This record gives sequence, structure tokens and C-alpha cells, in this order.
Amino acid sequence: MLAICVQWLDADYNLRKALLGLAECRHSHSGSTQAAIIMEYFEMYRITHRLGYHTADNATSNDTCLRAVSATLRDEHDVIFDAVHRRVRCIGHIINLSLQAFLLARSKEALAAAIAAAESVADNKDIERLSTQLTAPSTPPQRGDTRSQQTTTNTASGDKCSGWEGIAPLRKLHTIAVWLDLSSLHSDMWRDAVGLELGTDNTTRWSSWYRVINNAIKKKAQINRFFTQYDHNLGENMLDTSDWVLLERTQIFLQVFDEATRDAERDHASVADVLQLMDAILQHYEDTKLKHSPDGPEPDPCMLHAIDMGWFVLDKYYALTDEAPVYTAALLLDPSRRLAYLEENWPTEWHAAAIDRAQRVWESEYKDFVLPEEVSISAAPAVVQSAVTPLERLKQRTQPKTTVSTDRDTFDAFIREDPVDLHGSTALEWWCQPERRRRYPRLHRMAMDILSIPPESAEPERTFSGARRTTRWDRSRLTCDNIELIECIGNWLRNRHIRTGGVVLHEDAVDNMDIDVAVV
Repeated sequence: MLAICVQWLDADYNLRKALLGLAECRHSHSGSTQAAIIMEYFEMYRITHRLGYHTADNATSNDTCLRAVSATLRDEHDVIFDAVHRRVRCIGHIINLSLQAFLLARSKEALAAAIAAAESVADNKDIERLSTQLTAPSTPPQRGDTRSQQTTTNTASGDKCSGWEGIAPLRKLHTIAVWLDLSSLHSDMWRDAVGLELGTDNTTRWSSWYRVINNAIKKKAQINRFFTQYDHNLGENMLDTSDWVLLERTQIFLQVFDEATRDAERDHASVADVLQLMDAILQHYEDTKLKHSPDGPEPDPCMLHAIDMGWFVLDKYYALTDEAPVYTAALLLDPSRRLAYLEENWPTEWHAAAIDRAQRVWESEYKDFVLPEEVSISAAPAVVQSAVTPLERLKQRTQPKTTVSTDRDTFDAFIREDPVDLHGSTALEWWCQPERRRRYPRLHRMAMDILSIPPESAEPERTFSGARRTTRWDRSRLTCDNIELIECIGNWLRNRHIRTGGVVLHEDAVDNMDIDVAVV
């Protein structure tokens, strides 16, 4: 099934979201098939002229889908939708891929091949495919094939550092988790002695490793006592002092990624946060790499190898953000960052190109926007009008016409001002204030269109999770149409689009929205 979710600002400048549909995707999950379904819903809700940006994972089928959507919008609705510039990549998915590489990858060559294979298939299971590719055994060399022999030799030399299998504490922890899972007797003894389920890691979600390590560290004392009672069962898989030290280091390393994922999942998270999150994570990789380098305080070649693999993936997707100017535009439109962020954190040679990309968005879509009449009226404070005398009428005829000052209502002027403290509010909330809308009558439209874009495709994932709970074993006869009805009604109730006994939003509510729709 295909979940189609949207996010937008309503006429009262409230951030809203909704599930438009959970459509059955029959026969094929190709990009063109998805595009046809998506267009059907866009037309049904009459929002083809209000589309903003598309947030999705990194599967190439999403690129194909957007190209097909772009062609249909152009040919049938006379709407220009740039499939490349309007493509936002889910930051949660990028973090997951990076840590998959950290845990599993053997070499950059193998990693690049695995990413290419995972992205090339037209469905949404590339995380699982990436894990399969990375954990697959190497192809044995053919007789006389020097290149294959060389590759195998290099891989073999790095096998001892091939992800978690090359890190003894993680390997031991995995073995313990499997040992507990295979026997109810073992798991019962563990619960009695430790008082907390260890959990089970898996190769498709790095967060499962983080939870297992967290649980182990929380109950370190109890687990050590458990080892003394059952050492004959666990043998060499018992964790010693050095193992616990490395587990604690790994927990600290992974904590940043856990916080970044949660930060991107916030209700009011914005695409403006993406580049700063990626900058922070890349810096985290670099700091940890220095710590575990041969000259560092805690030299560890296996940890160093794993860091290189994770950094390689994150850097790949960091470079791809250049394709969508919205990333830099959002960063610069954040009043707490502006150009000062680039000057303090990016190499100087990056600045001009980044600003130019964002500037082109301003000039092509917002700079010459014709302001509605009410903007000029609302920009000035209300004045109590007295009766107009004949003299006043004569004076009004000679009075120069006044307009809203737009000297500062330019992208370049705004980003060069000093950053301001938002005092706990979001950049979007800052821009939605009446005084900002008066001061920046055109620029605020650009800011609200862009800052309302979600940084990750969490809403569709939540929809799939909800649908899975809905279709439990005793509801296996539910049709796809009925599942869609159940999930849509539940979503609309939670988001207050409808209520029991009446509809809150009218049928034409989307047509009255003040801001473009960001499609997730």
C-alpha cells in the first residue's frame, strides 16, 4: 500500500498535516505506478496547483515517481514542478543507512556497490537489501583473475574489522541475545536474575543495537552476576571489563544518532534542521575518528574502520543536498542561523554557490510576487478615522501615495542581518508572527513555504505501523479499501480535521490554504 501524507500551513498560520489516502499499489511498486496513484489523489483533493516539495527515502523509484508526476502536472494541469529541486531526502533514512554501513560494511567499494544495488530496485525495502548486500559473503576469485584475487586479498585483510562481527563486545552481546531468544528456560532465568529484557539486535535497524547496548549497560551489575552463575553455558561469550568499556564507548557514540533521529521526528521539525544535523553528525564522526586513530587517546583500528564506512555514506548524501536548493534556503531563512551559520561552519569556497542556489529560488518564485491589497492595509497600525472635511479631501488629493516599505524585504538583506535568539520557538513560528509578515511581505511567503517542509517521511511510516495494528490476525478479511477508510478517519480525527457529528474543515478547505502543500 502507498501512504500519501501532506503537511501545510492553514489560513490561520497553524501547521497542519493529514493522510490523504492509503492506496492499494497492485502488481508493481515502480515509480510510474506510484505516480499515477498519487496524481489521482492530488486531483481528487484539487491540490495540483498547491504542491510544494516531496519528502521520501532515497530509493530511485522515488526519482522516477517525481519525474512522472512532474510530466503529468505539466501536460495536464499546466503546472511546473521540478522533480529534482523539489526532492527532499528523508534525514532519518540517511542516518539509518550511515549506521548500517558503520555496523556492517567491509570496504568502501563493497559499500558503494551495496548502496547502488539497494537503491536500484523499485520498492521501499532498500534498508533490508543494503544489509543483505553488506553481509553477503565475498565471491571467490576465479582462476587467473588477478583483479578478483587482489580484491579478495584486501577484503580478507579487513574481515576482522567488518562491522559488528569484528568488534568482540558486540559479537558477544549478539550471541547472548540469540542464546536467550532460543530458549524460554534461558530467558526466564535471565529475567529473574537481571530484571530487564535484553532485546534482540537486527541488521536492518541500527536502533535495535542501541537498545540492546543500553539495556545491557543499565543492568551491568546484574548481568555480571548472571555470568558467574551460568559461565558454563556462555563460555567465551561472557563480557569482561574491556568489553564493557567498549560497549560504553559505543553507546556514547550512538547516542548522538539517536538524538538526531528523535530531533528530526519532532512535530515541528523542519527541513531547515537537516544541514545542521548532518554537519553535527559528520563532526561527531571526525571527533571520534581522532580519538580512535593510531595517535589518539584510544586507538582502535576496528572502530576506525567502522567510522570510515559510516562517514562515507553520510558524505554521499550530504553532497546530494546540493541538488535541492531548498536545503540551503531553509538554513539561511532560519533567523537564528542566517549567513552567519555558513561563515562559522562551512569552508569559504562553499558560500557563494550555496547562497546563489537559494537566491535563485527567491528570484524565480517570490521576488516579484504581487502583494494582495490587504497587505498594504494591515502593515500600518489602525487609526480611528474622524469625519473628512472638505479641506481634508483637498489635502488628500495632494498627499503622496504611501506603500509598505520593502527595502528589507529581500532575501540577501535578510540573511546578512545578525542571527536572533528564538527563545524556544521555531523558525516557522517566528515567521508566522504578524510583525514579520508586515516587515517581509514577500519573503515571509518564501519562508513559510520552505520551513513547513518536514525533514523526514515519518508520517507514512506511522501510517503503515497503524495499519499493521489495525489488520491483526482476527481482521485478516479487511479489504484494502476498508483499511484506507479506517486509517484516514483515524488520522483526520487525531488531527482535528473532522469530529464526531460534524466536519471541521469544509470540502474546499485546501483551496483556501495560504501556503503550498509539502507532500511527504
